Amino acid sequence: MASFEIVEREGMHWVKANLDQEELRAEAGALSYIEGDITVDSPVPTYRQFLAAMLAEESLMRPRYRGTGSVYLEPTLGGFHVIDLDDDEWIFEAGSYWASEGDIQISAHCESMWTSLWAGDGLLKFRTKVRGTGKVVVRTPGPVEAVAVNGSYRTEGRIVVGRTSSLAYKVRRPTRRLIDYVLAGETFLKSFEGDGKLLTCPTPYWRMRLQEMMRTR
Repeated sequence: MASFEIVEREGMHWVKANLDQEELRAEAGALSYIEGDITVDSPVPTYRQFLAAMLAEESLMRPRYRGTGSVYLEPTLGGFHVIDLDDDEWIFEAGSYWASEGDIQISAHCESMWTSLWAGDGLLKFRTKVRGTGKVVVRTPGPVEAVAVNGSYRTEGRIVVGRTSSLAYKVRRPTRRLIDYVLAGETFLKSFEGDGKLLTCPTPYWRMRLQEMMRTR
């Protein structure tokens, strides 16, 4: 199996993937450089994959790296997290998927229109879905916390990076009565319900936060 290393230097993080006659898939444009005997190609997407990628605002092409050597991916002021899948299925927020082993299946997941609309994501919201056994790397704005959910987990902000497909995604009022909701001045909460796991990032790295603040000026 391919191995992934998260390298940190001068406040930057990047992923080094080591291959031994193995295969790697990565986000389009993520490559920094390659060491060793590794070939690169891009599988031609089906019409369904093309449509889902456009609606999801995700990369249509996810290059495939095969051979023996090391693949270095682009650095970021944010961070990365490696997940070990064991015949699991995960759904990630847009822009969170970064790389995975070749045996991992990559597709798109569409949330319900009603949920997407009330969550402020528009009428249609697609997210990247992965399934299988192997390692997946996700890109995050800061340190990741793994949360086991048995019932519900609610959040106002966009702190959830990914979830197992066993968790239902809903939008709920923070209060039981409508009048309390109006008086409290709170927004709708994103609710993850059922039994499963979440990856959350409540606090971004300060350099990442500073970069975001500068971009919005």
